[in-house]
Amino acid sequence: MRAKLWALAFLFFCVGDVVTTHAGLSIQGVIEAGPLVGPILREYGVAAMVGLKAAIVGLFYGFAVVLPEPHSIGVPLGLTLVGVFVTGWNLVVIYLAVL
Repeated sequence: MRAKLWALAFLFFCVGDVVTTHAGLSIQGVIEAGPLVGPILREYGVAAMVGLKAAIVGLFYGFAVVLPEPHSIGVPLGLTLVGVFVTGWNLVVIYLAVL
């Protein structure tokens, strides 16, 4: 179960968000409005987002390692939920931009 949650966290929090952000930014008029990621993307591009995501996942993995059972399962679960939300939001933005 734990490995599956980490895989889902990677799929949605990392891959889903980066791919949909990149796709959205290729559409005229779509911008990254996030106060942290927006300036990073404007300055360094999508590659910097990959590095940022890797650092965040690494940090949260470190938290999961030191948390006791069953609380540590909340870390990949939380990342998965955030990833599903931001990937879904990006898809909505893309959909509305191409209408």
